[in-house]
Amino acid sequence: MADAVEALFISTGSEDNTTCSVQDLRTGTDLMRYKGGGVAQHHGLAMISLSYVFVANSAKPLIHVWPINKQEQMASLRFVVPGKVNALSLTPDGCFLAAGIQENIYLWHMNTGRMLNTLSKHYQPITCLRFTDNGEHFISGGKDGAVLVWDLTFAAAPLDTGSGQDSTEPLYSFNDHGLAVTDLYSGVGGIRSHLFTVSLDRCCNVYDLLDGTQLLSVVFPVALHSVIVNRIETQVFAGSGDGKVYVFHMEKAPRMKEYHVEEDELQAFVGHTAGKAITNLALNMSSTSLVSGGEDNQVCVWDVGSRQLIKTLPQNGPVTNLCVRLLTPAVFLPEHKHTQPFADTLKRMITPRTKDDYIELLVTEEYAKGRKSPELDLTKSYPGTDAEILRQLIASMYVGKSQDDKDEAEDECDAEEVESEVVEDMEAEAADEDEEAVVEEEEDAVEEEEDADEAEEDADEAVEDATATANGVDVQKLLEENKRLKEESKRMFEIIFQYVSNNDSATSPRESPAIKTKRKKPRQN
Repeated sequence: MADAVEALFISTGSEDNTTCSVQDLRTGTDLMRYKGGGVAQHHGLAMISLSYVFVANSAKPLIHVWPINKQEQMASLRFVVPGKVNALSLTPDGCFLAAGIQENIYLWHMNTGRMLNTLSKHYQPITCLRFTDNGEHFISGGKDGAVLVWDLTFAAAPLDTGSGQDSTEPLYSFNDHGLAVTDLYSGVGGIRSHLFTVSLDRCCNVYDLLDGTQLLSVVFPVALHSVIVNRIETQVFAGSGDGKVYVFHMEKAPRMKEYHVEEDELQAFVGHTAGKAITNLALNMSSTSLVSGGEDNQVCVWDVGSRQLIKTLPQNGPVTNLCVRLLTPAVFLPEHKHTQPFADTLKRMITPRTKDDYIELLVTEEYAKGRKSPELDLTKSYPGTDAEILRQLIASMYVGKSQDDKDEAEDECDAEEVESEVVEDMEAEAADEDEEAVVEEEEDAVEEEEDADEAEEDADEAVEDATATANGVDVQKLLEENKRLKEESKRMFEIIFQYVSNNDSATSPRESPAIKTKRKKPRQN
């Protein structure tokens, strides 16, 4: 992007062979000229990405198309429409085309060329059309002063509601202008953006597209013909009928709904011929330069901060369209070829849908047997009081542990049996040793005492060894674990019992403050 330039697309009302020209905004040099399309209609210039240029003819029911890198329009393609186009707009992805012909709006699907619908809600010819930045909605303005906001989904595919109500009604209808709407601008954010409209009634209205309310109406001293807003929507530039471009600062917007701007507080860009209307406005990518074109056959480039005129680009006729695009000069090289994402012709009547208009989806068995979210059984109920339900819940919490408790109890019993057997064996051994000690005592008293002492010591050691380990089982550890489990079970039982008892006492009718018992009054003698 090192060699990227800001290109200015200009169309004029001259009768020469050039329909649209492209110039470098910084240097003013010519980059491309599109020829053979006649005079371009005001608000009749649109583009598909950086591949094709669409221009509506101001005198014939034609829409001309040029590849961006060729001067001649496509020979095998000419869009013939039902009437002369007053306004033209394309979705950002180039899939849908909206054209205002007299008081009707025609919608086409560009890939198939099929006419989707005709919208007839204006009472006078349409003057401007614009899609939102995400292409989900579009706005139309007409000479009747009406500004209509449309949902593209319902406009392109009307639904049969069954109640007789038309599903292609506009999303919002603004009828605040008293004269023809001359231009409109939709900000960034789709349906969550702000809409700016200007009219010959000297008003610049600001609307919130999210809830369809009017936020502000700024009244200028003269009629307005064009409007543009910077990206952050802090400055509103309005082209007037007296050859000046006025600036209104949104960060200093008044609190009243209608505000009349006095002449002494107006900030204007002065440089066009006085009395000639400014019909087109554009901003560069950084919103530091303002481009204005009018009926005085010239395009002026201004510095926004100082409102100084940077340069003037003379034209052969009144300026009808202005558009700034960021691109590289390489897109104009003739060797580049672009795929055609649209049909060769546009149908002039609404045709029924065909099988090519639908997308078939194949659902496999694996997908059908896929994981599903569990469904709640709302018909299941739990009878009983709260205390009974709580007891059942506590019991269910320990159902899974019953088997483990049984296993632990069996281990404790086995440990006690092992301990008792060890003690019995030691007692028997001690008795045998005592008998041997008596026999030896009769033979030799001295030796008997020594042997008895040694036998007692051996017996104590044997008892300790047998108690500590028997058949590979650590008896001492089992006894300690058994004692700990008993204490823990006793403590948990006391906690649960205390909890249930407190709930029972809290719900008993005798202690409940909400229930009062009736007592008989004593008889008075």
